Amino acid sequence: MIGAGSGGRAFAAYISSKGFPVSLYNRSYSRISSIIRKGGIKAQGALEGFFPLELITQNLKLAIKDADVIMVVIPASAHKSIAKKLSSLLSNNQIIILNPGRTFGSVEVKGIIDKKNRKNFNKIGETQTLLFTSRELAGNEVNIITIKDTVNFSTFPGNFTYLVYDKLKDVFPQLIPVDNYLEVTLNNIGMLLHPAISLLNAGMMDFGKKFKFYKEGATPRVCEVLENIELELNEIFLRLGLKQLRYHKWVKKSYGVNTDKIYESIQNVEAYKNINAPDKLITRYFTEDVPTGLVPVASLAMFLNVPTPTINSIIHLSSILCGEDFKKTGRTLQNLKLFDFFVNYLKDLRNLEWELKGYYKTKHIFSHPEDFKICSNCGNINSLNNKYCWVCHLNNFKEIKFGDIMTIKKKDPNILMRT
Repeated sequence: MIGAGSGGRAFAAYISSKGFPVSLYNRSYSRISSIIRKGGIKAQGALEGFFPLELITQNLKLAIKDADVIMVVIPASAHKSIAKKLSSLLSNNQIIILNPGRTFGSVEVKGIIDKKNRKNFNKIGETQTLLFTSRELAGNEVNIITIKDTVNFSTFPGNFTYLVYDKLKDVFPQLIPVDNYLEVTLNNIGMLLHPAISLLNAGMMDFGKKFKFYKEGATPRVCEVLENIELELNEIFLRLGLKQLRYHKWVKKSYGVNTDKIYESIQNVEAYKNINAPDKLITRYFTEDVPTGLVPVASLAMFLNVPTPTINSIIHLSSILCGEDFKKTGRTLQNLKLFDFFVNYLKDLRNLEWELKGYYKTKHIFSHPEDFKICSNCGNINSLNNKYCWVCHLNNFKEIKFGDIMTIKKKDPNILMRT
C-alpha cells in the first residue's frame, strides 16, 4: 500500500480485515509515526476495529518486496514521481493499481516504467474513482464513511484487465472489469465535480470560511455548470463511440441514489453531506483534478476537434488562481505519446462501423473464411449471417473453397469488400 492518507489507510485496514498481509509505505514519517507505534490502523464507520499491518515503512524497496499487488493511493499529481521510484524495484509478475488513475494515469506510469527499466511491464491498472469515501483522523485512525457498491477498473493495455481481475476479485468484489480502457479513464468523476465547485466557491475557500463542500457549495446554479461540463465530455465520448457519461447514473450504481439531475444526485448522497470544504484555496481539487483530469480531456478534445469552452474556461481560471499554467504542466496527448493510440483507435472504430454495415477488409476474409460463404448463383461473398445474398437476394450458398481464398488474398488486404 503506497500512501497513508485517508484512502491509503482505508485500503490498508480493509485488506487486513480480509486476512491478507499488508505493507504500508509513506514518504514522510509524520503520517505513519502513530501507525508504527500502534502496529496498525483503527477504523470506524463502514468498517470498525483495529487492523494490524505486517510492515509500516518509509523504505519503498522493502515495502514492495514480495508483494503481489501494489496499490497506489496518492494524489494523481504524484504518479509521475512514484513511477520513477518504482521503476528500478519492480518484478514483472507484480501488479500496480492506481486508486484512482484520474485520466490516463496508467499510460503515464507505464510510459515512465518502460523508459526506466525496459522490461515492458504491462500489468498496470486503474480504478475510475476511489473505492472508499473516507477521512483521515488523528494518530493511526481513519473514518470510512462508505464503501462504494461498484467501481469500474481497467488496465493499459486493456488486454491485461481480466488477468489482473482474477488476482483482485476475491479481495475486491466491488471492482468491475471493463474491456475498453477509455471507458474507465475518461469517466473521471473528480474532474467533473471538484474544480468547478472549487472555482465557483473560491472566495469562501480563500477566506477560510467553513462550509460543506457538496451540501452548500454545489448549489443549483453551480450544478448547471457541471451539467455543461458533462455535455462537453459526452461530445468527446460520442466521437470515440463510448457510452455517455451521466453522473446521476454513476451515483445510482455507486451509492444507490436514484435521481435524474446532478444537483439532486449530489444532495442525496449521504456520504457527501458532512464533507467540509478545504479551508484554503490551493488544494488537490485544483492541483490534481485540473492537470490530471481536465487538461488531458481538453487535449483529447482538441485532437478530435470537439469544442470545450466550459472546460477550457475552468482550466484557464484555475491556472490564474493557483499561479501555475496547468496546460503546460498537465497530462496531454503529446507528452503521453498517445497520438498513435488514438489514430489506431479511430481506425478500428471506423472499421467496426463498416463491419456493422457488412463491409470487411479482404485480409479479414482470407484470415477467417469460416465467417463467410459464397452465393452459388452470383458468386459474391456473403457474411455467414446473411439469410439472402446481398446482391441477387437468393438463398443458395456454398462454402468458400481454397481457390476463392487465394483470389481474395491476391487483392489489396486493406480493400473493403461488401459481404
